[in-house]
Amino acid sequence: MTKITFSALCVSVLLASACAELSEPVYTVDGKEVSATYATKVLNSEEEADRSTLLIFLNSGAADLLSQGVNNEALSEACEQAGVKSIERLFVSNTEQARAKGMHRWYLLTFEQEMNPYEMAETFSALACVDKVQFNTVVYRDYGSEGTPYNYAPKAYGEFALPYNDPLLPDQWHYVNNVDLSVAETSRAGADINVKNAWKLCAGDPKVIVAVCDEGVKYNHPDLIDNMWVNVDEIPDNGIDDDKNGYVDDIHGWNFLSTTDYPKEIGWAAEGDKGHGTHVAGTVAAVNHNGIGVGGVAGGSGKGDGVKIMSCQVFSGNSSATVASRAKAYEYAANNGACILQCSFGLSGGMLTSDGAFDLSYGVEKVGLDYFFNYRQPYSPVDKNFAIFAAGNDGYHLAGYPAAHRDYIAVSAFGPDYLPAVYTNYGPGSNIAAPGGDSSINRTPESNRAQVLSTVPSDCSAYNTDYGYMEGTSMACPHVSGVVALGLSYARKLGKEFTYDEFLAMIYTSVNNIDYYIETSSKVSNGINFDLTPYWQQMGTGAIDTWRLFMQIEGTPSLVAKTGESVKLSLNEYMGGAAANITYLGVEVDEDAYAALGLEEAPFVKNGKLNIRCTKNGSAKIRIRAIAGGPVLGTDGVMGGTEFSKEISILSREAGMAKNGGWL
Repeated sequence: MTKITFSALCVSVLLASACAELSEPVYTVDGKEVSATYATKVLNSEEEADRSTLLIFLNSGAADLLSQGVNNEALSEACEQAGVKSIERLFVSNTEQARAKGMHRWYLLTFEQEMNPYEMAETFSALACVDKVQFNTVVYRDYGSEGTPYNYAPKAYGEFALPYNDPLLPDQWHYVNNVDLSVAETSRAGADINVKNAWKLCAGDPKVIVAVCDEGVKYNHPDLIDNMWVNVDEIPDNGIDDDKNGYVDDIHGWNFLSTTDYPKEIGWAAEGDKGHGTHVAGTVAAVNHNGIGVGGVAGGSGKGDGVKIMSCQVFSGNSSATVASRAKAYEYAANNGACILQCSFGLSGGMLTSDGAFDLSYGVEKVGLDYFFNYRQPYSPVDKNFAIFAAGNDGYHLAGYPAAHRDYIAVSAFGPDYLPAVYTNYGPGSNIAAPGGDSSINRTPESNRAQVLSTVPSDCSAYNTDYGYMEGTSMACPHVSGVVALGLSYARKLGKEFTYDEFLAMIYTSVNNIDYYIETSSKVSNGINFDLTPYWQQMGTGAIDTWRLFMQIEGTPSLVAKTGESVKLSLNEYMGGAAANITYLGVEVDEDAYAALGLEEAPFVKNGKLNIRCTKNGSAKIRIRAIAGGPVLGTDGVMGGTEFSKEISILSREAGMAKNGGWL
């Protein structure tokens, strides 16, 4: 008889009365005849299912008894017959919040050998104690291209007038683009994240933690080590869970692929590794002004002030991230202080076309994401956390999931020519654009320079050096994560707090208009003219701009209306470069505002202008509602954009617009 082992978080069996087999009529699912319990309880397709594990969601009574160590022969017998070698609780959190979300009811079954997912789903869905069964499906890394090592002589530093002494910073056009023609013959000034002057105001805050869900981050990299998160409550290598967080010796994060086949230690040099996680981490927070290598978006000023990187490893070598490993990583990130999830992976564009389909098919992942999303960190100036995903590299007119979900930020990519990268997903679901590199454009022979330069592991077989180039929405995504981390750092510095909706609106409107270049330019890829028409108003709200975000965090501009006249006030200055790419839903005005401004009719937005008539001097706030990522709102049945709103101040004066442009 097979011996079943169980983790320390669980016990061997449930009550026999809770697990009686059910006799059901036959239904057809995915071309197979299945029982009604299978059709009702099994959440997703067995396609792309891991064949060594299965997820089950127990009813509340069964889960409570299991946690109490009550023995049960029925589940034990089912596991033994199915060749299950272990059953463990998926999530470690046991708080009231976690239990209210049913996190304690999710369990992971691990089998002794490769199994038939359909047969196992049939077996366990037939148990009365099992409310749901989910295949432990895999998702693939969002690679745009193979990485290449940095093999150029560093540029002359003085001509760039950069604030830090990192010798390779002049090669990072994606931070500061000075029209360097060695990058690309079509390089454009401003095709970057406009971070140079923002660094003078704030370079990062070590309280802010970004969880990199990716390949393992090389935590001892010379340009990363000082900005790695350190679990100070854990004693390294003593084999004890000192901080009682459910993980033993987790110093810089955790390898969520840990099994008998993969060690628990974070790794980056397995066969098939590309240095992807280390590259992404460097873009977010490589140490600035340390005299070596590259800079990071939020890497500080060399004074120990960079944001921290937590490595949540969900890929290793040629393996793929399972839904279980991803969900556990999100939970860990929340419980250990991260306020940003940096996720450069996802499904191919078009595989799912609605939030409801994702929520159903990837239910346990959504549980982990929701837990992270709603877990406010005590240091954060925002009441929720941010999950940022790459839109995908399929060149497809839909962002891939999870990026496309209305609860998360989806990042598309552009190159040093300020035009959409030839590989980027775009259109519905895409919220914002950032530099991802594009080596396919009309260029010099040094084509790698048009990609994104960052840290890589020298002991990864692809490099044998500490720095290298990659391109993709994978590279665009950490630029947004870094800018958001900087924004949170700056808000902390100013002592300001925001709701999630407020800060999200600032992110989406702190952009430059990429459509201007799409409309007036052509793109050449390997001698072939690249049609830009489909990308018009399809790159989210625009290209993210660090300086604009800082300005919004500092304060809000006041729009000035001339008393007694009907005026049309452009929202472009307030909405930034997003103005051309958002869909306005309407204007909200409360009774106090009506009275203060003497409004006789409701203001409205037409052609990007606020139409308003104030009959008396006064000031008040109104709210503009809009959509980012498409002309319609996303629902459970429809893929679409995310609603956001912005509060603006209206100042009614007889003199109208002041010479200072209305800024107060």
